[in-house]
Amino acid sequence: MADFRGVTAAEVAALVRSGATSAREQTERALAAIEATNHVVHAFVAVDPERALAEADAVDRRIAAGDDVGPLAGVPIGVKDLEDAAGYVTTRGSALHRHDPPATGDSVLVERLRAAGCVVVGKTNTPEFGWQADTSNMIFPATCNPWNPARSAGGSSGGSGAAIAAGMVPLCTGSDGGGSIRIPSSANGLSGLKPSRGRVPTRAPEASTWLHYSGPGPMARRISDVALALDCTVGPDPTDLNSLPMPRGESWAAALEGVTPPKSVLWSPTMGYGRNDAEVAAILAAAVERIAAAGVEVIEVPTVWDHDPVLHWAALAYVALRHRIKPYRGTPAWDTITPGLRTVTDLV
Repeated sequence: MADFRGVTAAEVAALVRSGATSAREQTERALAAIEATNHVVHAFVAVDPERALAEADAVDRRIAAGDDVGPLAGVPIGVKDLEDAAGYVTTRGSALHRHDPPATGDSVLVERLRAAGCVVVGKTNTPEFGWQADTSNMIFPATCNPWNPARSAGGSSGGSGAAIAAGMVPLCTGSDGGGSIRIPSSANGLSGLKPSRGRVPTRAPEASTWLHYSGPGPMARRISDVALALDCTVGPDPTDLNSLPMPRGESWAAALEGVTPPKSVLWSPTMGYGRNDAEVAAILAAAVERIAAAGVEVIEVPTVWDHDPVLHWAALAYVALRHRIKPYRGTPAWDTITPGLRTVTDLV
């Protein structure tokens, strides 16, 4: 198979550990899929085949020596370009950082995924500093939706979402402070989850970005792969005072075994202030009917908020972004910052 759309990350890892395939073969598969598709989708902004294959060979040597390389052995991954992966420039989608030196270390999330056996093949696209829900910036082509390249892949983890949906890799990293994992997961047909703040730590000095709204997490097509990756990456880090332990020693992956429907769910068609497209409304109504048919009590709540709360969220989030770009005001670098980002930070 040329891509990863028909296989889970767990299945890839099991095949690598068994010797039925190798980490090198899976990395070559990812590199071929990127070569075939990325010129249309623009999910990856940096790929280093030599480095990736060297990492894969190291995994294969460890397996040959009898080492336990981890539950994600040989799984190729993409890393959102807001976080560090050793050997790659962390541009943050910004001309301000495009020519920074390559990172000398990994973020906590990437470090732990590597320790679980993953192989980093490259960096995935993001809007500048993750500021919006569309993955476009001033230095790379905008990321397109693999289902329809005329559509957005969402954001801010749109590069990761598109890379997975296009089958380039089975697993990526993302981050979410206001929907940045959930929005591209929805747009690209993935199972998206924003981990609670502190479950996956962020290493200083990035540990308090977006006023503690944002946190990193894995992204995959299937929730079983997300859960497996979470099992490999949660836990405290001494540089992140918000980091939390694994709750009661439980496993996310184990929690998916024997899942039964809940007794009841809350359902709000518009949250009290929104308007749905007719097609979206019909799909949601059909989903609610299926939930009710499964024996779940559906409790409709017409109004959660009487007005759109996004402006209150944005006022806080954009303060953090304004602080980040303020030093460049009045300098030539100011004009290289995404115009929309300059505009919204002037509003707070």
